[in-house]
Amino acid sequence: MPVSFVFDLDTKERVRAATDIVDLVGSKLELRRQGRNYVGLCPWHRDTKPSLQVNPEKQIWKCWVCDLGGDAFAFLMQDEGLTFGEALKALADRAGIPIGKGPGGGSRKKHIDTKTEMYRALEWAQKWFEQNLYESEEGQVAIDYLKGRGFTDATIRRFGVGVSPNSWSALQDAAPKQKLAPRVLESAGLTGKKERGGYYDFFRGRIMFPIRDREKRTIAFGGRVMPGEEGAKYINSRETTLFQKSKQLYGFDIASTNMRHARRAIVMEGYTDVMFAHQSGVDDAVAVLGTALGAAHLRMLRHYCDTVVLLLDGDEAGQRRSDDVLELFLHAQMDVRVLSLPDGMDPADYLQKHGLEQLNSLIASSVDALEFKMRRATTGFDPLIDTHRANQAVEQMLELLAKVPHSGLISNDQFRLRQNQVLPRLARKFSLPEENLRQRLTELRNRQSRYSNRRARDEPEVKNRVLRPGDLSPFERELLELIVVAPQVAPLALERVQAGWLECEASQRMLSAYEQLEFSGESLEFDNVLTNLEDSTLKSLLVTLHEQAIAKMEKTNDSAEDRLRVLTLRMGQRQDALRQQAQLQQLQNAASEEEELSMLQDVIRQAKLRHGINEAASSTGSEQQIPTSEETATPDDASYEQENASE
Repeated sequence: MPVSFVFDLDTKERVRAATDIVDLVGSKLELRRQGRNYVGLCPWHRDTKPSLQVNPEKQIWKCWVCDLGGDAFAFLMQDEGLTFGEALKALADRAGIPIGKGPGGGSRKKHIDTKTEMYRALEWAQKWFEQNLYESEEGQVAIDYLKGRGFTDATIRRFGVGVSPNSWSALQDAAPKQKLAPRVLESAGLTGKKERGGYYDFFRGRIMFPIRDREKRTIAFGGRVMPGEEGAKYINSRETTLFQKSKQLYGFDIASTNMRHARRAIVMEGYTDVMFAHQSGVDDAVAVLGTALGAAHLRMLRHYCDTVVLLLDGDEAGQRRSDDVLELFLHAQMDVRVLSLPDGMDPADYLQKHGLEQLNSLIASSVDALEFKMRRATTGFDPLIDTHRANQAVEQMLELLAKVPHSGLISNDQFRLRQNQVLPRLARKFSLPEENLRQRLTELRNRQSRYSNRRARDEPEVKNRVLRPGDLSPFERELLELIVVAPQVAPLALERVQAGWLECEASQRMLSAYEQLEFSGESLEFDNVLTNLEDSTLKSLLVTLHEQAIAKMEKTNDSAEDRLRVLTLRMGQRQDALRQQAQLQQLQNAASEEEELSMLQDVIRQAKLRHGINEAASSTGSEQQIPTSEETATPDDASYEQENASE
């Protein structure tokens, strides 16, 4: 299976060289020195003693508990759920390096310059809005409103709140002093295009809340209408190349560190709710940006926490929004809970009236989305009297459960347990036999399965198999360890190891990467191969192989060349034996004497070739023995591993 290198090799090396792994990991985790390395608590499992190791000399990291590792690119990919391209761009932006895509694909400098200018425009706009808050009459009105809501000056400054003047061109008039072009302001979402030409300020007369990304860069704004003014209460920046609202959370830049410590995220619905929550001590609070909590949000959050609590306003609209997360909950690989506040209150109002302790108590009592749905579906009517609503409620719950197929129950123990808790409760609540509910659920699942199978036939299969060192056979592991730690023998290994000798996908893809780098004239040294790999799983596998190979070198005195010679000889013998076994099986199954004779001659010819016997030599009349099944016994992988370990 070939491995593709999409991005320019020189660019990857320049970005890697400009990025210090200790600085990168240390910007997200607390590291301490331990000998020649650094260690920290791994963010991807419940780590109580530092399991994550960072090697500054090799510029790699590794968590042996998670069996994950790699370089700076792989760390960002794992930590933030990015693709290689996204990680490359993030580190390139951090280092100020323009990137090109594809070997010989040329520079994308114009695009990078535009993004850099957009970041600069947004950062300037945030400071300009903030300055207006403290230096204008409109700003004083906004401050009075915010302080009337209970916000302190420290909170207002911490979140960078500002004010946009009630003008169609104030921001544009100030921008030329910063040498910001009109097209950059428009690309960043700060201005809009007029139908007859020219631009207008997008935000006018609003309290401004900057939205920042994981790197704490301003990427967009939310604007609240000024007190007493008309218009939409809240508007967000339109989506740009920097900002997609379904992938961002307000306050994430401030809350992410606390999320890691608490392993929890509280998701709210408004800017001011998040601000007041942090001011009150709920320091893992974030907010969606006018959208429902979605799969992209969970992919982002799962790298920081295990539990997500969706804290909904207590009004009817908030109750209805709980349905949006139900299907998300069914397929989420994390604990998604729902809490609806009482008396129609929002989080800021509740905290002001009842305080942090009461809110924490409510959060602790929050239930998962399935339980929340069940409570909503089974309250407000008597199922013995209103049988129509009762039937609707039961069918809704069963249809929801049926969205997880039979195969999902096998792999999701937590959901299977929840289902076995919900069905008896439904049976008791609606006075129905539990067996009838299970039969109906099976019918709905079968129907859903047939629909999914039809869809699967119409859609291309996407494989995303995780590669692990344990996938490798002893022969394959020894081969890859050898070329990783002794790259001088890699070209010889690539020449000797024939197609078909490697059975495992992981080893095939790794050897393919080495072949492509060798063909391109690139160095096959460990750090160069690691840099050029664009698959985080291959990077992790390479680091593990490297560590194991280093440890093994201390236990053998054989040269890399001798080890390769013995290894490839044994691998070739194993392939020959497998081929002979297959041929003997074909002989036994031959349909006629002619076919049997033809196969027999082919076996003899191949045996001559293996032993260096030519046709002339065979004319002496010496008899050739047909190899028996005992003679063709396949060299055993386990015996090879024992031999290798005893060296």
